[in-house]
Amino acid sequence: MYLKDKNVLVAAIDHGFCTCKTPHVVFENGIQEFGVAPAFTEKTMRYKGNYYKVGEGRLPMKNVKTEDEDYFLLTLAGIAYEMDYYGLRYAEVVVAAGLPFARFGAEKQAFTDYLKRGREDFEFSGKRYHVNIVDVLLFPQCYAAVADRLGNMKADQLIVDIGSKTIDVIHTRNHVPVERDSFSLPEALISCTRRVEKAIYSQLNRKVSEANIQEAMMTGTSSLGEEYTKVMQEQIRIFAEELEAQLKENGFDPELTPIIYAGGGAVVMKLFGNIRGSHICYLEDVKANAIGYEYFAVKKLQKQVIS
Repeated sequence: MYLKDKNVLVAAIDHGFCTCKTPHVVFENGIQEFGVAPAFTEKTMRYKGNYYKVGEGRLPMKNVKTEDEDYFLLTLAGIAYEMDYYGLRYAEVVVAAGLPFARFGAEKQAFTDYLKRGREDFEFSGKRYHVNIVDVLLFPQCYAAVADRLGNMKADQLIVDIGSKTIDVIHTRNHVPVERDSFSLPEALISCTRRVEKAIYSQLNRKVSEANIQEAMMTGTSSLGEEYTKVMQEQIRIFAEELEAQLKENGFDPELTPIIYAGGGAVVMKLFGNIRGSHICYLEDVKANAIGYEYFAVKKLQKQVIS
């Protein structure tokens, strides 16, 4: 969001392990470096004399996002998309981003230092951008996904944000997170994808693409034919049922607890979850965390006195 009174662009970015999201754009998180300028300028970034394709395919999994420059290049791409939305070529930027609830305290300072770079000039998709990253505001993901609707939520609520690498679970009471009841699970959509790949190879002696599996996750079916579709549906259903069981093991019975499923896996739970009812909701907009980061950041900045 561009705050005219402060002359600041709030660039909210959800740095996912499969896709990156801003409040207005979703793009893949692949990064490929080129020795010379690629043939096409679309999704091509020139930064510090080097050329990169940014936003094609998926990055290999990383232990932490700060281990190399990849996620900073993705941040610049996210800033460029937001600048395009507001018609800007130069901007003072506050980056609003997030971290998993369970690792927020441990990783906050390192991620802040990683993103707060000051002045940067780069080209992306044939356009030049000049930015000054003046601040970085970080918020807990999952909780951010429901930030703009907290007042309409039930007093006792479970938010389950199913991402590519982790599943974040936050218990709120009177709209406030109960930290001791909140946790993260390491088996998420990428783990589910690998499970499906192994099952198809084991049962049908064939390999299928991630795109085919994602189609089944997001639509409940696939274009590969009945025998492949059946195997994929079975494995995705097992993933959904195991998640419901893990919630129960952690003290939250999905048959009784009001739940909001969010993130990329919200559709998976809607299509394949075993437990349904009016107490279960699905926040299917994958940009929800980015929208929440923007919401929190704007509220914080608007409280500050203009210098």
